[in-house]
Amino acid sequence: MLIGYDCDSQRYFDIHHTAADTFDKVNRRELELGGASMAALVYLLSKYGL
Repeated sequence: MLIGYDCDSQRYFDIHHTAADTFDKVNRRELELGGASMAALVYLLSKYGL
């Protein structure tokens, strides 16, 4: 079984590998939601061994 987070890549290549590709361009809300989903996944795996 493999588990991972696959984010929406609609805007991924807008600035990817350009001079504008810097950390300040990361959408803070999307980063928070991704982190929360991974934390929830780790918790559920730990608690219930899914």
